[in-house]
Amino acid sequence: MFKFNDLSDKDEEFNVQDHLLTPRKFFEKRRKAKKVYVFDLRSSEDFETSHLPGAHNLPFENFEDSIYQMPFSGEIMLYGGDEKELFSAAEILYDNGFETFYFIDSYDSLIGGVDESFIDISQKAQEHISNFLNASAEKFKGISIIIETKTDSKANYSIQFIELSATPVENISIDLEKFQVLVAKEAIPYLEGTEVDLNDKGELEAFNPSMSITEISGSVEEQIQHVLDEEVNPMVASHGGVVSLLEVKEHNAYLEFGGGCQGCGMIDVTLKQGVEVMIKSQIPEIEAIYDVTDHAGGTNPYYQPSAK
Repeated sequence: MFKFNDLSDKDEEFNVQDHLLTPRKFFEKRRKAKKVYVFDLRSSEDFETSHLPGAHNLPFENFEDSIYQMPFSGEIMLYGGDEKELFSAAEILYDNGFETFYFIDSYDSLIGGVDESFIDISQKAQEHISNFLNASAEKFKGISIIIETKTDSKANYSIQFIELSATPVENISIDLEKFQVLVAKEAIPYLEGTEVDLNDKGELEAFNPSMSITEISGSVEEQIQHVLDEEVNPMVASHGGVVSLLEVKEHNAYLEFGGGCQGCGMIDVTLKQGVEVMIKSQIPEIEAIYDVTDHAGGTNPYYQPSAK
């Protein structure tokens, strides 16, 4: 075992309960942590089938050999498909001096652990929903929280009433006292912490304090900086990267990629499929985005491109 002897001198025995989380607590910590690294310990095949947005695949059989690559700043979160493997991985972290790490016993229990504690529906909203359902002559059976995901940590939220005749889809049902709440299974990673209330117009509104995309204002430069601060940099921070705005000129934005992004062989994918989509979808004034980074000068890229 590769061991950080200078950090693992501990008198206490490893107590699994200090690091084991419930599904809600796992999602809450993932949502609120300023710097979090989520690792999926299942096989690459299972990971490709379904995984938490932003998670890194690190199969358990490779975990111990990869311990030296683990970040010492921020919070580490683990999930996988086998309880025994998760316990072993957590103990490996503990033995090597890591303190701020957490895990859940399996991926299935994480996704299947959704209950009413994940959402907060105000009393006014509950009364509004109940009154609407009672007046609808049994045409509707509840509400659906529609979550339109945009990035690994951001989404748009809205509410729809569910008709009794609606075609069934793969949803998770949360049964409350007077009505049910449906959420698409793929939206579960964005559900915890969601609040449902009435807005100033007396209409139902869903909002997540950490994950909702809020309307941005200010100059184009200020709007771009907001997107970088709130969406882009939290995404690339797990790779040790940072993205900076250098200039906006003639509807074009010029960005510089630093840290683990500088020299990274995946930078074209990050720019085209990630950063550019995030910025252009929210700031229509921007027509093109250019990377002006000196990638040849990168000293510690997250992904080293193959030599040609």
